[in-house]
Amino acid sequence: GLSLITILLVDRGVSTGEGTFVLSMLKGTMLAGTLAGGALTARFSSRTLVLAALLMSAAGLGFLPFQTSIWLILLFGMLAQFSEALMNVVQRLLLMDQVEHAHQKEALGWMRMVNNFAQVFSFSVAALGARFGITPLCLFDSATSLGAFFLGRKILPRREGPAQSGRGLGGEPSGGVASKWTFFRMALVLMGWSFFYELFLEGGAGRLEMLHPGEGLHRFSTMMILNTILCAAFAVQATKLFRKPWITIIGGMILTVLGILLAGWGMASQLWVFGGMLLITLGELMVGSTAQYTLMRLTPGGAKGGFYYSLGISLMQGGRIIGAAVAFPLLIHASRLGPFTALMIGVFALQLAVLWSLRGEIGRLA
Repeated sequence: GLSLITILLVDRGVSTGEGTFVLSMLKGTMLAGTLAGGALTARFSSRTLVLAALLMSAAGLGFLPFQTSIWLILLFGMLAQFSEALMNVVQRLLLMDQVEHAHQKEALGWMRMVNNFAQVFSFSVAALGARFGITPLCLFDSATSLGAFFLGRKILPRREGPAQSGRGLGGEPSGGVASKWTFFRMALVLMGWSFFYELFLEGGAGRLEMLHPGEGLHRFSTMMILNTILCAAFAVQATKLFRKPWITIIGGMILTVLGILLAGWGMASQLWVFGGMLLITLGELMVGSTAQYTLMRLTPGGAKGGFYYSLGISLMQGGRIIGAAVAFPLLIHASRLGPFTALMIGVFALQLAVLWSLRGEIGRLA
């Protein structure tokens, strides 16, 4: 539903300035919702916050397509965006609170599998329902959120309270507490990976469309659906296969960067793009199987654990915002790919340096 806001703005005939203002405010709301997700866990249980996020999503997306005023579109769009960002944090906290440390990595794998299959389902619904306009799609999204709310009231565990929310973060109870500096270094590594991924996600589709008018978006979307299916199919198996977090994260980063560079330089050929996308998918499986779990294990414990974790997620989202911001000049409208390549290699070199400094802390999590 949130991805349809741009189309809604176009349908309402808003100006370029108004559209930029709305989309910028939604990006800011995403960061606010992420930080709120961590801060609110000190007062409310993760279960309560999950249910509240689902209700806000249902309301925001349910009323959004009927608005004609830019201010009401912004209001309901911000409500939906806030709920999505809030859910992104508290659903993981809820899961970690209920699962023992020994099984948390696999549990996160199951969550990624479900989320990826849900994306494939939503892509399919959007493709089939596009001819009916955005209103039925937004209402469908709203209805699923409302249905999840009522289901969640029945099945989500009630045993945790506000003081316990986020207690699954950090290392083993018998181990030492992770330092804030260690945590933020790991968050910066993931910020770089989010930057890579978003730069390719936003820039790859646009550059393919520039090089292959009328076909680029279709080609890119087809490969992204294949990527999502593979990530969903092997998400849980990857958590069992890749047992050494430090080596796995480095390997995943290398494959991701190589895949993006291969696809970026070879976009004139579908075969090169496919090869690059395959490397990106393998890299995503490796990073996804370990990195988020590692970040949560390195989160400082205590009452503010949820807030620190939300700060880490905010840094990752900052990487996404920067990646989207430079997609046009570096990839889509670039006359040469030298600056794009230099930036990719430079950021990756910084990641390797930070990861090398974390080898001891991450190695102990194996």
